[in-house]
Amino acid sequence: MAGRYKIGRFQFDTYQEYVRGVEDVKKIEKITHSVDIYEPDTALRLYEAIRERRIKFYSKIGQQFFLDIADIVAENTKKGIKKQKVVVNTDRGRKILGVVCLICAIVCFVWYFWADYTNHSGNQIKDYLKSLGNVSVEGPEMVSNNTFFAESSPEMVRSASAETEEVLDTPEQAAPEVLEEYRSILQENQDFAGWIRIDGTHVDYPVMLKKSQSDFYLNRDFYGGEDINGTLFMDARTDLTNRSTNIIIYGHNMKSGQMFGDLKKYLDEDFWKEHKTIVFDTIYEKGTYEIFAVCRAQVKYQDEEGFRYYDFIEAENEETYQNFLDNIIQLSVFADQELPSYGEELLTLSTCNNYVEDGRLFLVAKKCREAE
Repeated sequence: MAGRYKIGRFQFDTYQEYVRGVEDVKKIEKITHSVDIYEPDTALRLYEAIRERRIKFYSKIGQQFFLDIADIVAENTKKGIKKQKVVVNTDRGRKILGVVCLICAIVCFVWYFWADYTNHSGNQIKDYLKSLGNVSVEGPEMVSNNTFFAESSPEMVRSASAETEEVLDTPEQAAPEVLEEYRSILQENQDFAGWIRIDGTHVDYPVMLKKSQSDFYLNRDFYGGEDINGTLFMDARTDLTNRSTNIIIYGHNMKSGQMFGDLKKYLDEDFWKEHKTIVFDTIYEKGTYEIFAVCRAQVKYQDEEGFRYYDFIEAENEETYQNFLDNIIQLSVFADQELPSYGEELLTLSTCNNYVEDGRLFLVAKKCREAE
């Protein structure tokens, strides 16, 4: 029964979430009894400490406290602006301009704190999930593109139709055993499908797979809460039980570097050569991949002809596999001379890139044989 555990106005679906809420309440009480959170300098220092994760929270109560502190800092700043305002001219036009500038400053300030808060919140969730599975792998603004995963976007339209066919035509298969380190994370959310990490980038995230709604995690965090960063997610046509030839993972291109924002670093050839390795585990198997092509493309809609890299999920035969590789080379910015052979498993990471309207940047990698 949803929301059976309560702390004040906050409801929790599981006992584990409730326990985290209790721990955050104790931490908040200790803070509020020790300092005056409304004092401007104290509020700002507290905000920075939470943002930099020197003080950590792991529940919706802690997240709300952080948002409250951000509001206090914003309000203090607004008061400071008003105190410092000196009227040097009573001209009506100058007054109006001053008001407009003040409003713009406040809006920008609030947006900064909101974006900062969502980044912080997402990092808190990631740290908590890593602690659950002991995920340790060795080795906020979006780029403007209103069509990225919109309902009319080819990635989503074609994915949804293919998904329907799969539900109708494909018999259920027994799933393999979930890797031990990912069982606790899977209990938190059954859409959890794997974990990806790339050295030299911000990429170190859980990856989701929701068959019923391809873009569900586009602007949601791991738990389904609002988050402008979104969460990395697989194409809905992906089959993890009978592993698809090509797993496609989508993510926002964030200017902060969050999600797939750092993939643009691969447009530098030296960076690509020095950071070819992707560590990507599904919940059923571990994997190490080598990036063999860095590509850019423009999405095509249903009435357009041409190659669609995001349509290659399963190789029907060697010819379709080779056709995919031939087209990848055509779209590549950089590519290895030695390409994968038919039967080798592939991984594609896709994000926005504004080199043209509806542009995409994507990396294609092959699974290393030693990881099989």
